[in-house]
Amino acid sequence: MTFKSGFVAILGRPNVGKSTFLNHVMGQKIAIMSDKAQTTRNKIMGIYTTDKEQIVFIDTPGIHKPKTALGDFMVESAYSTFVKWILFYSWCQLMSNVVRATT
Repeated sequence: MTFKSGFVAILGRPNVGKSTFLNHVMGQKIAIMSDKAQTTRNKIMGIYTTDKEQIVFIDTPGIHKPKTALGDFMVESAYSTFVKWILFYSWCQLMSNVVRATT
């Protein structure tokens, strides 16, 4: 049996249901939900695991045009999550190719 794993960064505009989606996938409330925009201020991770797979979901603050220092922080947090996971994915692909080439 092959075990697979991966990461999913949940990105989007404020107040569109990113945290609601995460809670639904996880089957329990792990991210706060509110009608007020910008409730999520930091990255929140949820790990979905079955016998064959494991998926790490990352809920991020909404991407918007910041008007305050807090807004700047939240948008930077969302963008940095995206960039870090793109770099991580690229590194994994590179290492996978190196391993295949050497075996």
